[in-house]
Amino acid sequence: MGRQKQNKPRRSAGGSFFVRDALDADIPGLCAVMPEAFGFMGGAPWANPGYIAQGLESCAAGLSGRQRIKVALENSLVAGGSYSGLALADDGQTAHTQLGVIHGIAVRPDHRRRGAASALLTACEDYLGDEGARVMLAEVRPRSVEFFAARGYEAAPGPALLIPMAAGTYVHQQTAPTTTLMWRSRSAAVRLDGTAMVGLLDT
Repeated sequence: MGRQKQNKPRRSAGGSFFVRDALDADIPGLCAVMPEAFGFMGGAPWANPGYIAQGLESCAAGLSGRQRIKVALENSLVAGGSYSGLALADDGQTAHTQLGVIHGIAVRPDHRRRGAASALLTACEDYLGDEGARVMLAEVRPRSVEFFAARGYEAAPGPALLIPMAAGTYVHQQTAPTTTLMWRSRSAAVRLDGTAMVGLLDT
């Protein structure tokens, strides 16, 4: 089975969670936690160990490794997980060089409000930033809007955002009417014009 290309593990600011790229040994824990990250947005496949194993292989081989499944560990327990990567064109292979997408973050109910989600979000942002992303985009469930807003994310009008890229326009569709598209930019030049993002150059 393929492995993700590992980047540097990190301990959370509070010190209780250790965040790193997921390994094969983490698959049972991810099966238990990740379906909730997507819920009505298509979380069922994440309960399948084979689906996650394929994801780890894709992270190892696809796009030079420019996508990641991460885990937040407390001791050896998978307390949470995340999935993020550079935005992909319709061909499923061409990455937008400056747009990072945080597809999902989930934390076990008995580990919430202890810093695991913050540690995972920081790890996703750091990884995507290292890959060149200047803008982070997430589809956020109602109960997580306040969490993302407190970390500098702004709500965008749905049901889709249009972002130019070299391979054509990247369209990030809202997958459920109750979710909110939220974004954060590291560049003052990037702004929204209605449902279109401008000022984000793809090279």
